Amino acid sequence: MAWSEKLPSGKYRGLYRDGAGKRRSAGTFTHKAKAEREAAAKERDARSLLWRDPEAYKRPWGEWADEWLKARQVEATTAKADGVRRRKHLDPRWSAVPIGSITRHDVKAWAVDMAAAGVGPSTVQRAVHLFSASMNAAVDAEVVQSNPASRIKLPKGAQVVERYLTHDEFDAIRAEMPSTDDQLVVDLLVNTGLRWSELAGLHWWRVDLARRVVIVAETYDETSGKIKAYPKGRRAREVPLTDDLVATLTQRKSQAAKACGVPHSAGICRSGLVATTERGYPLRNSNWAATWRDTLERAGVGHARIHDLRHTYASWLLQQGIPLAEVGRLLGHVSTQTTAKYAHLAGTPSAAVLAALAAPRKSHGTGAD
Repeated sequence: MAWSEKLPSGKYRGLYRDGAGKRRSAGTFTHKAKAEREAAAKERDARSLLWRDPEAYKRPWGEWADEWLKARQVEATTAKADGVRRRKHLDPRWSAVPIGSITRHDVKAWAVDMAAAGVGPSTVQRAVHLFSASMNAAVDAEVVQSNPASRIKLPKGAQVVERYLTHDEFDAIRAEMPSTDDQLVVDLLVNTGLRWSELAGLHWWRVDLARRVVIVAETYDETSGKIKAYPKGRRAREVPLTDDLVATLTQRKSQAAKACGVPHSAGICRSGLVATTERGYPLRNSNWAATWRDTLERAGVGHARIHDLRHTYASWLLQQGIPLAEVGRLLGHVSTQTTAKYAHLAGTPSAAVLAALAAPRKSHGTGAD
């Protein structure tokens, strides 16, 4: 039976028990009668769920997860990564636990235990988020009344310090690249800001040399071995080409293949790929990384990731006074928050600003402004 309790504020909290017998809150209300009515309604909903499947909340989480993952629609790379997280972090703790018995305290304790065992903060966050997604799905399927992992506060990991190459450092790397094909790879990455998957999936028909732009609209997915159109939420974008890139690509386009030979998840292939291996296969980050590491060692520039060429592209633009919003558009960021990590680079005054401040100022009399 639903009931209410009076709070120190003078308001009333409506209370009831769900299908598993757990004490639940229906919210806080000004009037006692309103609190009890809302609690009674929540209790009826809980009992109706129990009527549909009295044993649903007793199912082991692992059994529910098997069912949920089969119906889940995500990218192949996401499914693969989540599968690893489940086996390493979720199954050992939750596989045999009845889904309706899991509490917020249990989830918090699990997160603390992972951190104490040496699991990194970002890995803990991803594991908890995956578990929370499974519990949200259980709520939607009316297996449980609420998600015990919802809005769990987790410690943030140490902020990653991005690596930005200077022009001299990049020139040293480029000079040590073992072939002109490899030079083209780094030239494209540092002068367009493309992600690796975007570069590997870039087709010649997306290169408009007359307009001096590349149209970024596909990616190469190494896990599935397919060319994919951009996922929902990310729009195709145009990125301008430097004079040197236009000259290099103009020479190479005449030798381009008529088709890339890679399966497409949608549409028909209209041309070959811009950057490939010597045998014409798509570039794989996992393979080309060895070339990158060896080149860095010869160039003597210290540690850097391939992805840091994208960061370098952003830093060079901002140091020349390109607005942060425009840099975000060129990088293909969906959220302005993603671009915000480069904001400190935009704080350096551009040459135009300094020139304006240094210009002679006309006197407007002796009065104060």
